[in-house]
Amino acid sequence: MMGLTVALETATSSCSVAVAGPDGTLLAEIISPRGPAHTRRLLPDLHHALEIAAGSADEIETVVVGLGPGTFTGLRIGVATARSLAQAAGARLLGVSSLSALAVRLAEGDAGECADRFVALIDGKRREVFAATYRRCPRPDATGEEGEAVAAPRLTASDPLSVVGAEELEEYLLERSGALVGGDGAHLYADRLPHCVRLSALVRAPTASMVLRAWRAGAPGVVDGPEKTVPVYGRRPDAARWTGRDGAGAGGVS
Repeated sequence: MMGLTVALETATSSCSVAVAGPDGTLLAEIISPRGPAHTRRLLPDLHHALEIAAGSADEIETVVVGLGPGTFTGLRIGVATARSLAQAAGARLLGVSSLSALAVRLAEGDAGECADRFVALIDGKRREVFAATYRRCPRPDATGEEGEAVAAPRLTASDPLSVVGAEELEEYLLERSGALVGGDGAHLYADRLPHCVRLSALVRAPTASMVLRAWRAGAPGVVDGPEKTVPVYGRRPDAARWTGRDGAGAGGVS
């Protein structure tokens, strides 16, 4: 089966791989929710996913990897694996913001259909979260990459990637009233979420299928090529620290 796409996501302690067919249909996904186990699980899970999809490494045409922000070790392993895999297979290499992947999943869920603003939160450790805000925007047509049908929502990044302390999270979200919030950072600090936002019960850690979906939907933060496919660790100078009413400060969503 030529034209397979492989997706990897290692931004959090969860590790996942996915394989999609030439038309974008998800053929296999393996998620290891407990970690960190990236060095032990990523390649074995990838081989297993290819077996489930009845494919092989020499049929891989595209490799897509979540770029973070997230844990240093996980991102380094995930991106390095994706780069090596793409080079060995002669495949196209792309990177996707893990925050954007979460936002697309938030927007396409049942609760997301009633929201126009989405806040993705990833646990940054140190009692901090990586945060970014997205808005729904009209899709001019119903097609995506190379003309195939795409049902995923079209989003635009409205706030840059920020590092928000746990003590500042409520204030950060008060300025984003009505947003649907998700990600492992949101669930970790669920008791700090104000009543003016809604927590998605289903959207937790980013997964490989979310990364795949975000790429095909043309989500913000998609990059193409090995030179641009680098980890976004989320600490300074990669991310701005949130400064109250001034928003997230300088910088952009990666």
